Amino acid sequence: MRLGRRELGVLVGCSILGAGCLDLLRGKAFVARPAPVAASVLDETGYDHYRTVEVEETHTVEAGGVSREIDVVNVRSEYDRRVDLGPLGKMRAAVFTTLSTSKIEVLGRTFNPVEGMDNQEVADELQSRYEEISIGTEIDRRALTVLGDSIDVSKFTGEATFSGVSVDVFAHIGIAETDDGYVLLLAVYPRLLTGEEETITALVRGVTIEDDRAEDF
Repeated sequence: MRLGRRELGVLVGCSILGAGCLDLLRGKAFVARPAPVAASVLDETGYDHYRTVEVEETHTVEAGGVSREIDVVNVRSEYDRRVDLGPLGKMRAAVFTTLSTSKIEVLGRTFNPVEGMDNQEVADELQSRYEEISIGTEIDRRALTVLGDSIDVSKFTGEATFSGVSVDVFAHIGIAETDDGYVLLLAVYPRLLTGEEETITALVRGVTIEDDRAEDF
């Protein structure tokens, strides 16, 4: 499969299993709150909002000898911008994605697969599941403010395949914790782009969180 803006965004939602929250007693499913980038930051950086999608999954949670299947909903927001890749022409090869997940609170336990993971573990998970992107060595780590808190954002070397051609890229990965969940951040762009790291910094700092949403079954 050839990697494009859609596949890069899907890597986060499909390989790092986020979680929603299900109130079994009241019959309401609480989906994760979207984590969009502020419109003013998109205007400043030249990135476009590609799409925001809900990723529905079913998980089995066990506690005290009792197991329950619960439906959970994560929210993935994808952004990109067109860049010049020389012989390959102009492509939307600079991608920024947020994946918001909520903590599952059921049967007296709190569960979220992202909880306890670090940036290297996220990179390893992506690396193990997809041939289209290869994430290598962590070469830098910076503290950036996201949603009012300081988090570590790691920078990795890597390779990604665009239109059948391997391109050297940088990948930035970070995990922000919110009151009721987590927001996973991923940026991938060709190494030949100068000044893109500052752009990614602006996007990370521009991440917001929307109000709670709930759906009745």
